[in-house]
Amino acid sequence: MNEFDGVDEAGPTGRIDLHGLDARTLVVHPGETVRVTYPPGDASGTRPPTILPPRSPHVGPARAMRDGRRSPTGAPTPRPSGPPPNIVSAPQQFNTHDLFVDMRPIVDQRLFCKVEGMNFAGSVKLKAAASMVEAAEAAGQLNPWSIIVESSSGNLGVALAMVSANRGYRFICVTDDRCNPQTRRLIETYGAEVHVISVPHPETGLLGARLEYLRGLCDRDPDTVWLNQYENPANAGAHYATTAPSIARAVPGLEVLFVGAGTCGTLMGNARWFKRHRPDVKVVAIDVEGSVSFGGPAAPRHIPGLGMGMTPPALDRSLVDDVVIVPETETLRMCQRLAMRGFLFGGSTGTVVAGATRWLARNAHPDTLAVTLAPDQGERYLDTVYTPAWREQHYGTAAHLSRPHRLPDPAADSD
Repeated sequence: MNEFDGVDEAGPTGRIDLHGLDARTLVVHPGETVRVTYPPGDASGTRPPTILPPRSPHVGPARAMRDGRRSPTGAPTPRPSGPPPNIVSAPQQFNTHDLFVDMRPIVDQRLFCKVEGMNFAGSVKLKAAASMVEAAEAAGQLNPWSIIVESSSGNLGVALAMVSANRGYRFICVTDDRCNPQTRRLIETYGAEVHVISVPHPETGLLGARLEYLRGLCDRDPDTVWLNQYENPANAGAHYATTAPSIARAVPGLEVLFVGAGTCGTLMGNARWFKRHRPDVKVVAIDVEGSVSFGGPAAPRHIPGLGMGMTPPALDRSLVDDVVIVPETETLRMCQRLAMRGFLFGGSTGTVVAGATRWLARNAHPDTLAVTLAPDQGERYLDTVYTPAWREQHYGTAAHLSRPHRLPDPAADSD
């Protein structure tokens, strides 16, 4: 006789499978015991078993319980150890808030990199995407027939495509030819459309051309809803509510926070929180050479993610203590250094780590405690940042590592 205690935590119905024989489907309530008896002399299960009705959990002292009470043999059943499983029903419900990489063995600075790409969208942009869609729904701007449209160089497009698919909306991503092919395919995999702009606006460049095209879409179709990441307060609000507080909790002695500047949603959300709650923390923006966000001259840029072809509408310069401008060649070299230590990060991460390292070397003492954000992972950059032919095409020999990679001193790592 085999006895199984049917506790189906996912619902009231469970399927009993004995020796490969699908015996029967029956209703089993949590805590009930199901008794299965084979005919005499036939324990192999070749003949149909007899399944008695579920026994009430209040009948009999011997019950297999998952709460540490007693098993069928009468012995105590230990409670399961460890945290409960993280169960989600929507991809945007999962994010990692407490993962940091110690950069000291790589950059010789007391710098910790908060990893923001460990989610189903693969980047920090999931926070903004989920927040903006939720805000639009709460405001009554979205209907079942709505078409969400947005301008993105890549990561936000992926995040919005994923969230839109989960919420049942159509999505159109307007991007330009700097968006790598892998990212475009990923957006399309979620059922979204990708419209690629290749001719820059004569004054505002590719970003201006994207926005002009996007406004045309909205004018032609009343069902379109432009979330407008550049001015949407829910963009920065997501980081004010989650990213900044999680950094403050994890690193209570923080002195300097480095944040990359794109649309400036991530930068402004973090900067506003720290200026209000931890004004002693310096907030340093990291921008890329060729971006005009902080008044620099416009120049061609080949790596998507950071930088803007216009002054970001969300930028409040008074919340930023300092700015570091990083050439894309430094981005490439830092990405290679990180990869040589086993960390495959995206181009934006290479930029912020390079900028943070340079700022700390010039302005900080050896014990200064700093944090920067790693916006995404490196898989989407395999055909660009991590391909030698692509680097040679756009940057020549300047993209090579400036010196041989130095393996860390094991003794120093153990300190």
